Formats: sequence, structure tokens, C-alpha cells
Amino acid sequence: MTNYPQTIDSYDEKLAKDIIVLAGRILLESGAEGSRVEDTMTYIAHTLGYTESNSFVTNTVINFMLHDETYPRIFRIKTRDTNLHRISETNRISRRLASGDISAEDAYQALGKIRTSQSINHDLLFKFIAAAIISVSFLYLQGGHFVDVITALVAGAFGYLVVEVLDRKLQAQFIPEFAGAMVIGLITVIGRELFPGGSGATIIIAAVMPIVPGVLITNAIQDLFGGHMLMFTTKSLEALVTAFGIGAGVGTILIIF
Repeated sequence: MTNYPQTIDSYDEKLAKDIIVLAGRILLESGAEGSRVEDTMTYIAHTLGYTESNSFVTNTVINFMLHDETYPRIFRIKTRDTNLHRISETNRISRRLASGDISAEDAYQALGKIRTSQSINHDLLFKFIAAAIISVSFLYLQGGHFVDVITALVAGAFGYLVVEVLDRKLQAQFIPEFAGAMVIGLITVIGRELFPGGSGATIIIAAVMPIVPGVLITNAIQDLFGGHMLMFTTKSLEALVTAFGIGAGVGTILIIF
């Protein structure tokens, strides 16, 4: 029987692991691609003096080892969203740590504040207005009719609102997008009756843009170029099923009416 030496992490090693895994967690939960997460974790480890670190991430798991004689850290990612602000703030902390502008303890505290901040849950009113603007903008880009502006605005805003509310309440995949697409289809049908002469297809395409998983598709392609085939596969399938849910929601309303 082989006896392996039992190691106990020092304070510096524990702190380094806490900082690195927390940074990776924030990035992965905020929608960053796998290559960015692994590169940032390795970058911070090198900054703290650990040049033999190893990291492996998927869209649901972080696996990190500081060096060969220490215990690995494994963390399960349960929630994911798109938050470019948190990604930018995490990268800023890592650069400040590398330049010596901030200590390791202060960096950990700063990352903790980013993690616990409510920036991931912007006010619903703000997102409601932003979705409306996005929908009208895509209506313009597709050459939509002026009579369709109100319908596209209302459909896009309320469809996205339904997705946000259900996503926060249910914490489930695909169901919020399906329900939001049904709301968009229903408002489009009503809008065509109230404001005839427009194009229902153009309204639907413009209104679903705020809930289309565009960032997920982009990250999947970046993971493909970075050699992260597992993350590319899972993100591609997630985006495909989400897109199918959106299409099924709209199609259900169109079939009924």
C-alpha cells in the first residue's frame, strides 16, 4: 500500500486559492468564455508566485490546483448570467494585483464585494426600457414599418420582462424563454389587429432579439477556437435548445391564433 504524504496548506496558499477560485467563479457565472477564465486564474497564480498551477473549467465546474503538493479546489457553478461589468471589474482587480497596487487580502475583499454585489440583478425597469429600445432598433434595421413601432416596443419589453421574472423565480433553463416568446407572439397578434398594415414576422424577429442567446453563441465559438471542445459542445447545445424554446413559444401562439 502506497502512503501519500498529507500536506496542509499554508495561510498564503489558502488565500491564493480563495482569490483564484473566487475570480474564476465570478467570471464563469458572469458568462465569460472558458479560455478567459483559465487564463485569468493562471495569471493571478503567477502573480502570487505559483508558476505550476493548473486549472480546468467547464460551464458548470471549476477545478484548480495551485501546485502538485497541495489539495485541489473544485467548485460547482449553479447559476450563470451575462454581466460584462463584473467580468471587467474582475479583470481590473487581477491587473491591480499584478502591478502591486493592491495586496492579496484587499484583492480577496474586492472580489468578494463584486461577487455579492447586486449588479447582476439590474432593476427590472432598467432592463424593461433597454429591451424596448433594442426591439425598436432591430425593427429599424430590418426595414420595419412605422406602424409596427409600438407593437415591437411593447412585445420586446414585456417578453424580456417575463423571461427575467421567471428566470429569477424558477431558476430553470429554457422555460422562461419559451414563456417570453409566447408573450411576444401574443402581443404581436394583438398588435396586428389593432394596427393593421404592418409585418408580423418583422415584429417577432425584432422583439425576440433581447432574449436570443447571442452572447452564449459567441462564447461557444471562442471556446472552439481556444480548444475547449467540451465547453463549446455544451454551450452550443444550450444555445440551440434555447433558440428552439423561443421558436416553439412563438410558433405555439401562431398556431393557436
